[in-house]
Amino acid sequence: MSIFNELKQRFITLLSEPNVHQFNCLSDHLDWIKIEIVVEQLEPVQDSLWLHWLKQQPTFPHFFWQNRSNNLLLATIGAVETFSQLECAEQFSQQFGIKLVGGLKFEGECQFILPRLCLEKNLQKLTACLYLNKQNLAEEIQTCLALLTNVDKVADETVSKPQIITTNAVNDFDVWQSNIQQAIDNIKQQEFRKVVLANATTFVFNQPLSAYDLLAISQRKNLGCYHFLWAEQPSQAFIGSSPERLYKREDRQLRTEALAGTVAVTSDLEQTERNRLWLLSDQKNTYENQLVVDDICDHLKDCVSQINVNSAEIKRLHNVQHLRRKIQATLKEQVSDVDCLMRIQPTAAVAGLPRLPAKQFIAEQEGFERGWYAGTLGYFQPQSAEFCVNLRSAKIQQNQITLYAGAGIVEGSDPETEWQEIERKALAMAGLFVA
Repeated sequence: MSIFNELKQRFITLLSEPNVHQFNCLSDHLDWIKIEIVVEQLEPVQDSLWLHWLKQQPTFPHFFWQNRSNNLLLATIGAVETFSQLECAEQFSQQFGIKLVGGLKFEGECQFILPRLCLEKNLQKLTACLYLNKQNLAEEIQTCLALLTNVDKVADETVSKPQIITTNAVNDFDVWQSNIQQAIDNIKQQEFRKVVLANATTFVFNQPLSAYDLLAISQRKNLGCYHFLWAEQPSQAFIGSSPERLYKREDRQLRTEALAGTVAVTSDLEQTERNRLWLLSDQKNTYENQLVVDDICDHLKDCVSQINVNSAEIKRLHNVQHLRRKIQATLKEQVSDVDCLMRIQPTAAVAGLPRLPAKQFIAEQEGFERGWYAGTLGYFQPQSAEFCVNLRSAKIQQNQITLYAGAGIVEGSDPETEWQEIERKALAMAGLFVA
């Protein structure tokens, strides 16, 4: 019996029981009911299994999120409660002691949900939670039974190779060069110290694309990354494999990082090592990274009792390697995830410094709305939270995919070098379908 078939049968049995008091109610007023099934000693399976399971589920939205340590995976379907205000989402989570998933778009729009069904896998076990509103219990039970009819279904990975028909970038090199020169002029005029400029490139194919299959390929190729998918409807999804943590919180302990400064990884191991040593000592990249450190520390300074910044190290990926400084802090009492998200997101690694004038310049010059790109996705609950920065990402709409990549611009930036950097970064996604 497959794990999904086991979950289906066990959930149907519990929903068929006549006594509602057997369920785990999430408040004294019994507003919300959680039916939880725990599977211990889960047999090893490929991480892509959970994406192929999601692919076959007709209930939306779909949310998939896997941390870069590969010891936590979330796959959810449906939504019994949605939140467009961050404060309301956290208040709900705190009141009921419950995990919510979602995030913030780059421009600040908030989207969090309480999923109908949440599968959570760690190294020891799988926990499946089904949520119902007790106020409409009979209707809710029927909704859950309908959802469960497909829960044991798993899709196959598509093996076809779609062909590219057209390619269109929002900014060509000439526009990119002009934008960078304008950014440098603004930096010299002290309007900001750094700005992160991005490009968006849309590929049109001869057939629809599967976001689930592409992310499954990325899981295998882009190691050491967060992998995420957010799909509100069948025809559209946002996916990515990001190297960057926004923050991780365990009770009052907070971990975040400055990931800025990039150089290539090549097939020549000696050249890659020379690149690594150069990145660690390069003045421009060191300065750019320090700006991110300063930005994070400045925004957190009145929320923490202590903060420590590690020395610079290299985060190596498939196509590029980044300069990184890890940051640890102890949060003061009463500091919430609302505080952490609003203060850290978006960091100077994806927006600039100072944040507001950099974001205004981005909105005026880039030529597209970032949306989920350079936003954040993850989860929070009273005892813990973790969010990634939505980099190395793509928006998929039927037979189109839009790739995003950006580069940090400071006074010493060179347009040609920064163009090459965003091209290398885009390969994290483009390499999934371009030979």
